Amino acid sequence: MADDLAELEPFLAAYLNRLGPAQRRKVLRKIGEETRRLNARRIAANVQPDGSAMAPRKKRKRMKDRKGRIRRTAKMFPKIRLARSLKVLTSQDHVEVGYGWNRFTNYIALIHQEGRTVPIGRIGANTGGGSTAGRKIYATYPERRLLGFGPEDLEAITDAALKMLEG
Repeated sequence: MADDLAELEPFLAAYLNRLGPAQRRKVLRKIGEETRRLNARRIAANVQPDGSAMAPRKKRKRMKDRKGRIRRTAKMFPKIRLARSLKVLTSQDHVEVGYGWNRFTNYIALIHQEGRTVPIGRIGANTGGGSTAGRKIYATYPERRLLGFGPEDLEAITDAALKMLEG
């Protein structure tokens, strides 16, 4: 996939060098928006960029006296794929698609993208923790690739660039 993008880069670079800064930013914005759209669709379908399925949610035991709804079959990351979370940042030289502008969303995405172990709480004094009271509880999240280039992305980026060339 990286080889395919490397093949496309000289073509786009030659085209972009002929444009002014404002036009260049406009073209890069269209490419970034198409990339964001493709990644959002993939996240909604719980599919990683390489086409494999994301690791499913961990099965949770329902507590007897607990009230409220439990998400069982809902899709993961319902808000992280929205345009307000998945941002496109453009300049005349480059385009970025990511979560880096919202600290909380960026943190959640990074945990899942890299499969990190993070603290999720503490053992309380009232829970019978004894000598372990106050210790942190950690959870290990499986790696779920949220952002990346899939097999169909190169074609979509090429189509978006060609549309800009035509019109």
